[in-house]
Amino acid sequence: MATRTVRIGLREVRALQRDDQLFDDAVRGFWARRRSGPSVTYGVTYRTAEGRQRRYTIGPHGPPWTPDMARAEALRILGEKVRGGDPALVKKATRQAHTMSQLCDLYWSGAEKGRLLTRRREPKKASTLLSDQGRINKHILRYSGT
Repeated sequence: MATRTVRIGLREVRALQRDDQLFDDAVRGFWARRRSGPSVTYGVTYRTAEGRQRRYTIGPHGPPWTPDMARAEALRILGEKVRGGDPALVKKATRQAHTMSQLCDLYWSGAEKGRLLTRRREPKKASTLLSDQGRINKHILRYSGT
């Protein structure tokens, strides 16, 4: 993979060949690369407070990602890192988070085992669970895509 350091602009992005990568000379860690296909991807590389190297993919070239917009996003990500955050770890955790339907399934598995307790530390009654099921089906699962 050929790498160069220049100020990334439209001309440079359009001139990228297969397996080329550009690093920006204005924002340290900001890059654009073309792999084997026709698309160009923007990203940023940084080190965490613990010294781990992370690569955060911003997105593909094209709306809304122009070189200037991607550079601004890279600055935002690097600013978040400077404040002690780890944007790549947050992105990964978001992808791995439970969906609403999975949370509802966990709720019902707990209800079947009698683990759902009221304020008085007693298991919920069957009529309350039936009411909960109706609310979940009508107000949550109806809008969560399942």
